[in-house]
Amino acid sequence: MKEARWRQVGHRIASECLAIRVRRLGRVITRIYDAALAPYGISIAQVNLLAAIAVARGARPTDLTEILDVEKSTLSRDLKRMEALGWVRSDRAPTRGRSLALTAAGERMLVEVGPAWEKAQKMASAELGKQPFEQLRKLLLPFAPL
Repeated sequence: MKEARWRQVGHRIASECLAIRVRRLGRVITRIYDAALAPYGISIAQVNLLAAIAVARGARPTDLTEILDVEKSTLSRDLKRMEALGWVRSDRAPTRGRSLALTAAGERMLVEVGPAWEKAQKMASAELGKQPFEQLRKLLLPFAPL
């Protein structure tokens, strides 16, 4: 293959690839939220998991893998840690297998991190600019888990 062709393809991918940009944006935004939540010993991924469990009452782990679009192993690892911290409990349901619920400590944690999450929202808006932040938020509504 001619050098010019592979360089051209490489340049086009590097300059136009949506996947690269979305992944990079995700890392930037995740750092903002994780920094705001660090004093509570919780990550944005864990906050989102707590929120999903709170909203999707009685959800099974398999439901959450679909809702949050996460790997089963990632969810399992996070749930195990959150159960050990006393934030989540797993109940046996007679026909549905295991269902998940927040414990009182998990409910408190979700409420406690609310202001830090709000701060991170504002920081993310400042980082992106208010109008692009709102446009992106609206654009991503179809991808909202719940």
